[in-house]
Amino acid sequence: MATEEQKDKNVLKSMLHSTSSLIIVQITYRVFTFITNAVILRYITSDVLGIINVRLALLYSTATFVSVEAFRRAALGVTERSKWRQAINLVWLSVPVSAAVSAALAGLWLHALSQPAPEVTSEYRLGVWVTAAMVVLETAAQPLVILAQAMLFVKLKVVADMVSLCSRVALKAWLIALYPSHAIWAYCVGHAVSSALLVVIYYGTLLWHVRSPDNCLPVKSASELGPRLVPGQPALDRDQLALTWSFFKQGLLKQLLTEGERYLMTAFHLLDFSEQGLYDVVANLGSLAARFLFQPVEENAYVYFSRTVERGKPVSAAAGRVLHDLLRAMSLLGLIAVTFGWSYSHLLLRLYGGALLAAGPAVSLLRAQCAYVLLLAVNGVLECYTFAVMREEEINGYNRKMVLLSVIFVVSTGIFTRLFGGVGFILANCVNMLTRIYVCYRFVAGLPLEPAVSVPPLLGLRPPPAVAAALVTAGLLAAGSESWLYPSSAAAHVAVGALCGAAVVAAAVYSEPRLLQAVRERVGDKLKRS
Repeated sequence: MATEEQKDKNVLKSMLHSTSSLIIVQITYRVFTFITNAVILRYITSDVLGIINVRLALLYSTATFVSVEAFRRAALGVTERSKWRQAINLVWLSVPVSAAVSAALAGLWLHALSQPAPEVTSEYRLGVWVTAAMVVLETAAQPLVILAQAMLFVKLKVVADMVSLCSRVALKAWLIALYPSHAIWAYCVGHAVSSALLVVIYYGTLLWHVRSPDNCLPVKSASELGPRLVPGQPALDRDQLALTWSFFKQGLLKQLLTEGERYLMTAFHLLDFSEQGLYDVVANLGSLAARFLFQPVEENAYVYFSRTVERGKPVSAAAGRVLHDLLRAMSLLGLIAVTFGWSYSHLLLRLYGGALLAAGPAVSLLRAQCAYVLLLAVNGVLECYTFAVMREEEINGYNRKMVLLSVIFVVSTGIFTRLFGGVGFILANCVNMLTRIYVCYRFVAGLPLEPAVSVPPLLGLRPPPAVAAALVTAGLLAAGSESWLYPSSAAAHVAVGALCGAAVVAAAVYSEPRLLQAVRERVGDKLKRS
């Protein structure tokens, strides 16, 4: 019993270590990508950027999902040592699946979808086939990747991911800077090198462990890393196959929702390649807040609400106050993004991607993205609380509504993109967020409150009068500064924005002293721990 408890503790400790390490890897990769993209934008056109970052990236993510994800999840669920042989065989089955899927998708990308301009067609074909081939190559390493993950080789995964991802981005940026007219070729070289490094790292490390006297793996020779038959046992476990199919069906909807915009713009060519490239740049800029700020807040909020709120019970004073404060803080952040985003989008894009990026429709895209950030901030908190308190039948009803909302999103995307181009995609996202906010708002507003709740939680969406006045004044001054001072005096324009931002923060501190106190306590706790 004690051994099992110790084993569970070791697994939990390794999981926490792995999670924190992978978060660092992802942040490093995102920041590195953000910086190198700023360099790349100065050397290539937006249509080539659309081919690389939308069309080829979508091919890679789709082929990888179909080829790997379900097999990976099913194999990682195997805990019995006696079934590891069949689990390894199952993952090796993903290699021929990957080859068939990648070839089929490559044909679809080359013959069924709209093609780029003739001057880049040959490199585009090369990019499609290299992307498909690298999916197969990386899939051939998946049995070892999953084995290492199951054995809790945390450092191996961190190093492999860091080396692979950063080498891809760095090599691509360097080659594009040297040969800007062959950007797709540079993408192919970077992708091929990073995939090869990933395979070499895993194969080299696992083969070294197999031959080591301290081998802790469930395989004892290099040949056992490959597929093989075991006398008296079927090559594949029927339950594992059924689980793989279930995981595939479950993940398919998630994949469609995650990459929905790219599938729509690719399948129906709602945007040309140039517009797709600009949209990708702006979407990545606008999503920085969601990735690094909103997501951690939402995850921790859900954990808090799920542990402190009983489903079907009235809203408690503590939970109501936390919900109120979170809505107030997140809505203020979103309103600040809208207030200053309108007047400083051009400057930000000019600093990030140069004058060519700031001269096109990207400014309108980023301004619309700021409005989407506000809705994203509000919806995240509302959905956290809603999911934490919903009963099973209410969750089922919400899922049915989500199907209707998905249809509304697809229809609004088609209409808005025809009318407004790339901005239409962001407007469709805004409509989607507004409908989800409305559903959650109605649900939370209908919940009973305990007598001790003095302030309805949803009032957190209403900014205090002093903050509202400061935001309106700051927005008007920033807009005037853009008209009168920018671009002839960008430094003065930035100074006006800094002063206006300080005034908004001062108004927020004056109106919400409790929020400031909560931040101080949180910072104080972290300093004490360090």
